[in-house]
Parts: sequence; structure tokens; C-alpha cells
Amino acid sequence: MNCRMQRWPMRVLSLLICLLLAVPPAMAGQSGGIAIQVVEGNRAQNLLSEQASKPISVRIVDGAGRPLGNANVLFVPPDFGPGGVFLTTAAPVAVESNPEGFAVAPPFKANATEGTYEIQVIASYMGQVTRLLLAQSNVTKRKSGNKKYFIISAVAAGAAAAAFAAKGGGNDPQTRNPPGATTAPPIVFLNSSVGAP
Repeated sequence: MNCRMQRWPMRVLSLLICLLLAVPPAMAGQSGGIAIQVVEGNRAQNLLSEQASKPISVRIVDGAGRPLGNANVLFVPPDFGPGGVFLTTAAPVAVESNPEGFAVAPPFKANATEGTYEIQVIASYMGQVTRLLLAQSNVTKRKSGNKKYFIISAVAAGAAAAAFAAKGGGNDPQTRNPPGATTAPPIVFLNSSVGAP
């Protein structure tokens, strides 16, 4: 009986070794499937009926974050509503990732319908498949940071005007304060009594 109990762990170990040897070498380096990392194109704003300023770009990696070359990548725009087309003869567009795992879609042209939509990105590698949705929108005018620059410019102009006024104005000697003189704020007197004292 004691002899049978000692053989049981050896049988399990032998079975595990056989299973590990049966795994194809290409799969041995894989852990946890594949993933799509967005490089360019998520939350992009495309002007109506115009080509996007930058192409959609993704990177295909394995579960450990290593790049996967020769992965098949499919870019699928919506069929109707807001969206657009890739400037190729085929829709959806199929490309292959390069040795660093990067896959770049052909140029994208927005249609004339304003609104938000999603472009599907589907990647497959050695029987493993994953999917990602890229949010995009077609707009009449891109939102920009120009408002921020306008506010900063207005504050700077106000500060310059205040400095100019503090120095006493321009170069006219009659309106300029003498050197070393300070300007005092105006004093306002309020009389709260009504009628005779």
C-alpha cells in the first residue's frame, strides 16, 4: 500500500510533463491572450466630410505586453448614421501588424452626419481574438484650447495696462508721476446722514 501511494505523485508529474511537451512552441510564450492598445484615434473629432487629421493606429500585444507581429487587424466603421469610410476599396479594412505590433488603418474620411459613433477594431493571432471599440465623433467645428489662450491673453493685457497706469501713463512729462512718487487709490467719502445735523 505504501508503494502505491509513492507512485501516485510520479504519475501526476509524468502526466504534467507530457502535457507541457504537447503545447506548440509558439503558444508556450503566450500568457493570457492578446490585447489591443490604442496609439491614435480614440475620442477623435473629425470634421464633417473631411479626411481625419491622423490615422487610427493600434498596437497588438500578448498578455505579457510583448508586441505581436503578423496579427490580423480589422477596422470596421459603422454602416449607417454618423461615421465615415476608409479611403480604400474595401470596407471593413484588414491590415497586418508589423514586427513591433503596430497596425495603422488607411486614411479615414468622415461622412456628412454629425454625431458620435464607434469604430470596431478586431485583432486575431494564432486562434485568439479580441475586440475594441474606438469612440469618435463627426463635428462641424473641432473643440480647441483657443478659449484658454484668449483668457490668458486678456489677463496679460490687463496686467500690462495696470503697470502702464501705475507708472503714470505715457511719456508726457505733465502727466507722468515724478520718480519715486507713488499713486494712491482714490478716496471716496460716503455721507450717511440725511437732513440737517
